[in-house]
Amino acid sequence: MGRCGRFSKLKSSLVALALLLVLTGWLGGGEAWATANHATRTLTDMAGRTVTVPREIKSVVPLSGALRFMVYLQSLDLVAGMENVEGRWTSPGRLYGLATREKAAELPVIGEGGPGRLPDFERVIALWPDVIISMGMDIDQVETIQSKTGRPVFVLNYGLPGVLVPAEAKLALGLLGELLGREQRAEQLLAFMDHLDADLVARTGDIPADQRPTVYVGAISHKGTQGITSTAATYAPLAWAGGRNVAAEAGPTGHIFIDPEMLLWWEPEVMFIDAGSLAKVAEDYRRNPRFYHKIGAVREGRVFSLMPYNFYHTNIEIAYADAYFIGRTLYPGRFRDIDPAAKADKIFLNFIGLAAYSDLAAELHGFGQVFFEEKELVIR
Repeated sequence: MGRCGRFSKLKSSLVALALLLVLTGWLGGGEAWATANHATRTLTDMAGRTVTVPREIKSVVPLSGALRFMVYLQSLDLVAGMENVEGRWTSPGRLYGLATREKAAELPVIGEGGPGRLPDFERVIALWPDVIISMGMDIDQVETIQSKTGRPVFVLNYGLPGVLVPAEAKLALGLLGELLGREQRAEQLLAFMDHLDADLVARTGDIPADQRPTVYVGAISHKGTQGITSTAATYAPLAWAGGRNVAAEAGPTGHIFIDPEMLLWWEPEVMFIDAGSLAKVAEDYRRNPRFYHKIGAVREGRVFSLMPYNFYHTNIEIAYADAYFIGRTLYPGRFRDIDPAAKADKIFLNFIGLAAYSDLAAELHGFGQVFFEEKELVIR
């Protein structure tokens, strides 16, 4: 047998032994083993779980979109393995993938990945990371992963799927910075987010509620692209920019599908369409143009496209860029100094280290005005 064959057989044997130790309890949960062999510390994750981890984190396996936060904290050097979908997906709605392309080509795959999918336990054990980071996973899945791999799992969240909760996003970044020993980078990014928040409030915070334009955001992607009736009762970029979300009247706080007639009832002054779903809206418009032309915002040319910010959870940098485009559209005087494309690039540079607006706009038209002309949508 050649050297390669012997090495492969030895590696398989070691993985099998490690798995056996986990299953028989010698390494279960990782806490006793870690305490006996390394300096450790105990942290509380966002699920309220007490997690014991090595004092110095040198290797991480991120799951369920947690890779995005590793990019935000400039911590790709710690990533030991990656989900297959992270290397395969190239959607412009997932800009952090531009920063991980080279890393994806060289890292081992630890499972398919995607919403609700567990990793390959044996592959994770073979890497033996200091910690596994999960993003928005079910707690039972988290406990299963920790039990089956013997590695501590640290839970992060920042809102329900597709619903960005800014306070939770900031908490998640701060906790991850503490976990990884990247507090300085976390503080830098949090300070930038606080600056954006304060700037947006300074521009529109003094406008009385009854003087704010009424707005509808439609075709919001939710488990795939959706039609015009897909919206959200809470839409962070619109709230940051100071608009009145007519869908808030519908009651729920998350994603909702409305009856089409509600658009005619609400008669929003301005409409925004998720650019990721423009093709679906165009198809619906070709089937039923009369309905769309009953909407005042359509007839009067007050419909605009927004970049989709939900793709394998929420891309915070795109949400902020959307907020500035919304603000520039609703309040041109108060945002007269803002070029939305240039502002987007500045935001992207701070989050992912790349001025990537052109990459995003190349496939999705960028920020623009949507015209409903002769059964076709035209973006300018």
